[in-house]
Amino acid sequence: MITPRNSEITGGNLSLALFLQESLDARKRKNARYSLRAFARDLGISPGRLSDFISGRRSPGKRLCERMIVALKMSQSEEAKFKHLMSRNKDVSGAQKGAHVLREDEFSLIADWEHFALLMLLGTVGFKSDVKWMADRLQTSELKIQNALERMERLQLIRIKKGKIERMKRKVATTHDIPSSVLRESHRQILEHAAESLQKDDIALRDITSITIPADPAKLAIAKEHIRAFRRKMARVLGTDNKAEVYNLNIQLVPVTRVKK
Repeated sequence: MITPRNSEITGGNLSLALFLQESLDARKRKNARYSLRAFARDLGISPGRLSDFISGRRSPGKRLCERMIVALKMSQSEEAKFKHLMSRNKDVSGAQKGAHVLREDEFSLIADWEHFALLMLLGTVGFKSDVKWMADRLQTSELKIQNALERMERLQLIRIKKGKIERMKRKVATTHDIPSSVLRESHRQILEHAAESLQKDDIALRDITSITIPADPAKLAIAKEHIRAFRRKMARVLGTDNKAEVYNLNIQLVPVTRVKK
């Protein structure tokens, strides 16, 4: 995840939410008294609505984005890149259609890997609503499983009725391309899990490969879109017929060289 410090869009890899946050920060640097309320006034929307856009909970429509271009007095190059973000945001929103998108404060409660693993375990054949069985299947402690179940029930992601556990949300997603310490910690745990699998799991049960390539940073946004599409395709391929195990699919696209500003 990239957190640029300048007020311009420097590439195609920023989300609309991050762009709005950067625009607000740029105005604050010029005027310490400038606030989110003042920014909302200048954009012609309510502070609550702007807060939802910046947090990633909601996305502005096409007409509002056009108004933002005028209100923010964008240059031609900024306008072109902003419209690219509009298109990309639409693609992401379409992929998330029907999904329950967790706010950061919600996700912080269930960021540990056991929570999403449990949600997926519910969809496997032979699932048992038994804490000991779940802990054994996920190779973790019964206490962690019990705590995870309680948190997910509070967030209404699952329902426990007469000892039986069922999912209440068909799809659960997090925000995209918004800097978050909670998401970073979640990704760190997943990467650690992959490193453990490299040491202990038979090669027939895993696939960990890599490729190092010279890359054009301006095309990172396009690369991310292809990666998201690939993830969804793999979910469809693996999520049919006999769903007996839970897997993590990790694709790492990270800079090896020191990135030039």
